[in-house]
Amino acid sequence: MKRLTILFLLFAFHTACANGPLLISKDLPDWNISKPDFYSAKQLYGYINGGAELYLEYGFRQVTAQSATKGSNELQVDVYEMVSAEAAFGMYSILRGRCSSTLKGAEWSCVTAEQILVARDKYLISVVPYDRSAATREAAKKAAAALVKRIGKKDFRIPELCRSGPFKPGRSELRFFHGPLALQSALADWEDHLGGVKRFDLYHAEFGKGKNSTVAATVKFKSRRDCEIFLTALGLKHALKTKGWVVAEKTQHSVNVKAGNTVYYLKGGQAKKLRTRIK
Repeated sequence: MKRLTILFLLFAFHTACANGPLLISKDLPDWNISKPDFYSAKQLYGYINGGAELYLEYGFRQVTAQSATKGSNELQVDVYEMVSAEAAFGMYSILRGRCSSTLKGAEWSCVTAEQILVARDKYLISVVPYDRSAATREAAKKAAAALVKRIGKKDFRIPELCRSGPFKPGRSELRFFHGPLALQSALADWEDHLGGVKRFDLYHAEFGKGKNSTVAATVKFKSRRDCEIFLTALGLKHALKTKGWVVAEKTQHSVNVKAGNTVYYLKGGQAKKLRTRIK
């Protein structure tokens, strides 16, 4: 009998893990935690009010939804399982707002009065306190921390160029775009540059103030043709056949093409100095 009980518990644990990390009673003592609801890609449109297309563009598998209540206090916990850690980071990067703080032990986390947002491994965690009481906000932090710990593993590792290389100053504001919908949502200025290109991997950051304000980006395309479309829009089509950096004198767009499908991009006050650090 004891062996059967152990086997049952192991099976239950495996089932819970298979459906993603769940909030459990010990995470928030004295709070009533609901049973999880699971929503697939087909069901996502009915669950969230707008924005489902963005999740699908990055690569979405399912979302696990739970609520926690204590008297009149309530919070909502959603854990979005994406296809990869990069996809989870991408959604996080375009959804985060002005962060008042971060969650300890989670580099890609953003705490505001309205929401706690965390990207860890292939999961995007959203915890929303429905009231502004100190008790609910504290419970929201505990819930997010518990889920991060349950997921384990390490934070998503951004490209070396942005992590410790020349683009490092923009690390905290770095955003990852995977297609035109994300671009429309959070970087509309680049729509003209990438018009007609359906798939790309764009890391984009802005840093510096005043004369030092700088835009830095890396764009990887699926084909040489898509790369050519981008360069043509910048007025730098010839860069595809040029080694090293090419600068458009009028617009100050500067690009360095690698392997025919990857472009390093710089513009702004620090661009000239940064170009000397990237060969």
